[in-house]
Amino acid sequence: MDRSVKQRGGLALVVLVLSACEVPEVNAPTGGPFIGDWTETVRIGQLEAPEEEVFGRIPAVALFERGGLAVLDAQAGRAVGFGDRGSHAFTLGRRGQGPGEFVDPSALFRISDDTLAFLNRSARTLQLFARKAGNPFAEIGRYELPFWPSGGCSMWGRIFILGGFEDRAVHEVGAEGVIVNSFPASDYAGEVAEGAPEAIAWDLRDQAQSGLLVCSEVSGHVIHTPYRLGWARAYTAGGDLAWHAFVPDFVKERVVPATGGGAVKYEFDPDFNYSHSVVGAAVVADSHVALSMSVAVPRGQEPEVEGLLALIDLATGEQTRRDEFAGVVKAGRGDRVAVEYREPFPKVVILERRES
Repeated sequence: MDRSVKQRGGLALVVLVLSACEVPEVNAPTGGPFIGDWTETVRIGQLEAPEEEVFGRIPAVALFERGGLAVLDAQAGRAVGFGDRGSHAFTLGRRGQGPGEFVDPSALFRISDDTLAFLNRSARTLQLFARKAGNPFAEIGRYELPFWPSGGCSMWGRIFILGGFEDRAVHEVGAEGVIVNSFPASDYAGEVAEGAPEAIAWDLRDQAQSGLLVCSEVSGHVIHTPYRLGWARAYTAGGDLAWHAFVPDFVKERVVPATGGGAVKYEFDPDFNYSHSVVGAAVVADSHVALSMSVAVPRGQEPEVEGLLALIDLATGEQTRRDEFAGVVKAGRGDRVAVEYREPFPKVVILERRES
């Protein structure tokens, strides 16, 4: 990796670029189960439809074991459930601080078939909802966390949450939101921040403690992928590092101190005129982690691709396939994967893999 400092207008600009960085080959012939091999079975979301099918921002989707799904609509402060054929099943929550309400719903994941977990980032809380007789879901617990949560996942009934706490990023949380184990931090994050101005270094460290978190019950891995740093990191359920892998051809954004200090802004790499960020992650076919990446370009220029999707082998951390893909993977379970399409309006599509 090449780290260089350039001077422009009196500000030191730290440029972060992978030394092997080049325009990604989006049609590389590689193996592994891929979205293009799957068939659409359910489509939910319309522009003019009943209220339950009109979505705002969708940060997360949860797939139920017995079919069906729950969609988190952060803009409306609610979760909407649908059956395995896409029919509306339930709506729970609204904005507020009372029982069954959400303050800042930023993540949703399934603990078991009958329990849903929600993270409220600004309120630093974990909320649990379970099925009740005569009521699809009711809140059964709300716990304060000692950090701002970024994402979460669950396997074997255990809860794992992503967020910066005592220089660690991934934490197993037990009863009443108590941290029972914190996984090792990323050495790579410290390496990138080393020597950078503090106005940038703190943001890089924060980036290494946020992002997306997914769990694989089949492989027993907890996988953390930051939004902008270009790597994925897998742990065992006990917190041991399984692998740390770079995302090939990942074009980093340039981090620049904002005017006045106390914040940073992201600019495009001057050599490539575009940048990538990870916007979605899910386990697919129980064997790979699918990463959706956006491709940003300067205003006034059309992007060459709508988005990219990379498959990372769960056993080795190696990329096995990469191609153009406009959707954003949100959740996977066995031979099902939930994908969000954001244009021309938010919708969720369920894809199923058909074995040949």
